[in-house]
Amino acid sequence: MEEKKSVLVIDDSPTVRRLAEIVLSQAGYEVYTADDGDEGLDIAKRVHPSIILVDFVMPRMNGYKLCKIIRSDPDLKHIPLILITAKGEDVGQTFEERFGVLHYFQKPFEPDDLVAKIDEVLGIEKIEEEKAVFSSATVGAPNENFLEMMEKLLKYYFEHELKVLVKNIMIEVLKETEVVRSGGLIFSGELKNLSIADILQFIGMVGLSGRLSVISSNLNAEIYLDKGNIVFATVSKPGYRNFLTDRLIEAGKIKVEDIRECLTDAKKQNLPIGRVLVQKGYITEDELMTFLRQLTEDAIFHTLAVNGGHFYLEDTPIPLNISDIKFRIPMSTIILDGLRKLDESRVAAEMFKSNEMIPVRLITNVEALEDISLDEKELKVFSLVDGKTNLGEIISKSRLDELEVKRICYTLQKIGLMKIKDERR
Repeated sequence: MEEKKSVLVIDDSPTVRRLAEIVLSQAGYEVYTADDGDEGLDIAKRVHPSIILVDFVMPRMNGYKLCKIIRSDPDLKHIPLILITAKGEDVGQTFEERFGVLHYFQKPFEPDDLVAKIDEVLGIEKIEEEKAVFSSATVGAPNENFLEMMEKLLKYYFEHELKVLVKNIMIEVLKETEVVRSGGLIFSGELKNLSIADILQFIGMVGLSGRLSVISSNLNAEIYLDKGNIVFATVSKPGYRNFLTDRLIEAGKIKVEDIRECLTDAKKQNLPIGRVLVQKGYITEDELMTFLRQLTEDAIFHTLAVNGGHFYLEDTPIPLNISDIKFRIPMSTIILDGLRKLDESRVAAEMFKSNEMIPVRLITNVEALEDISLDEKELKVFSLVDGKTNLGEIISKSRLDELEVKRICYTLQKIGLMKIKDERR
């Protein structure tokens, strides 16, 4: 029988490692995981995996350095590499050119796409081909090949066909018992034993539409849904502002007095404020969608952190003020990205307990940093790091959430752009 293929996943996010482990194990792979480059290199030398997935941004040894070492090792250089990055397409292309990285994924990624890509890289036959071979096979005494084919077909059924069948039965049962109704309140409950991620996963799996309201002691959120996808989300939280107009003012797209005029025009024309801003030329259509998506992703991130309170899913149409939103964010994508950020935030909260800490910029090896691109928030925080301003002042000046600033500092420290000033010197 064919030897089992093995995959080594090197990523500092426990969520990404766990997800990859579950998905790839179900797909028939033997999975090894490591949370940094040093550990990953040790495992690679020991087990010689069939393929290696490498996260670009990691503590100690980053993806750049790890790929360089793997490609220079005679025993490892033949192993295919897939780069996992949240830093954009240019990084992946550079890795392809320098280290022969066959493929890359930008986090968050779809689990099914990851399995398909690994299958493709390793040249594994698709299940459809196996089904075709099986259907053309002659009937006779069962042999090893026949039994192996049957095993793969059964696996395909339980992983794909049965999942759809169970989903359809589940929603029908919920409707019959009035847990899910055709109008008004669909379902509700306490967030005592159920997480927001669990609720969103269920909504995505069943393909529900409506408005999910989350009410807790320190946060209120509204998430609008269309057939299991996220349309828009907004959150109200003490000390946190999450409005389109605030973002536009901070980005220098419009002045406060112009916002008031646009709001008046929006009311007169009965149009969303974003549509009026595009009409008047303050922003483009693409810029509007980018800002709205950023607002939504940030709101989901804060909502996923809620661990108490109540939730209500109602059969409510999308309101006028967001009715022109073109994008739909897949549920699995936004959950994975939100949980990854939460992982980093929890580590950052421990690492940067005191707001009196003073971050300092670092000058590191240019070659190792030339492929790193920072997003708008990271650039804002990094621009405030001067070796004199403490963390509390940076949080205040950035006008970002405290946990978000600390998460960004954690990321900047991981990639070698900053460190905390040693007051003992």
